[in-house]
Amino acid sequence: MEIDHSVKDLLYQELAKITEEKIQLDISKGQSSKSIDDIMSSCYPKILQIRGNVDENVGIFAESLMHYLLTMSLIPSQRKVSQNNVEIDIIIPDLKTLNSNPKDSIVIYFPKVCNEVMIKRGILKLEKIQPVKENIWLVLHTDLQMKNRTYHIDNYDGSFTKILDDIMEFLSSRKQSKLKIIKS
Repeated sequence: MEIDHSVKDLLYQELAKITEEKIQLDISKGQSSKSIDDIMSSCYPKILQIRGNVDENVGIFAESLMHYLLTMSLIPSQRKVSQNNVEIDIIIPDLKTLNSNPKDSIVIYFPKVCNEVMIKRGILKLEKIQPVKENIWLVLHTDLQMKNRTYHIDNYDGSFTKILDDIMEFLSSRKQSKLKIIKS
């Protein structure tokens, strides 16, 4: 739990430096990847220095950042919910939509391990509640060549920086996506 707080403290210190207004402005201009890149380039090297399991620390960081960005973007989501005894890290927009129309829901999975077998087990559990496999997205510390849409953080290839843009694109093609995309 102490490590969890250290990672989140680091993230929120960086967010305070960048400012909520700057992040909102980038998002409103369609430049969310710029804000994400700024946050990542400052935080990622520091996260690697925090004691404990690196994959767990990176997963906590990525999930916390994603939750913050979804909130800033006013994208409806639920975090840390359970469906049929399956834990969901983040679901967009919500469980109700997942149950009634799975093709209109994204489940984002943040494995806190680098073990491919354990990650695949987690994906199989998620497939029981999200039958549209391409709507199960992964955020991993390193690229493990998974079949699901995957965003990874370790090599600055830009994949994680594009996740919010991809979510907005997904939502814009769905009927419930008549959303206000920026906080007023």
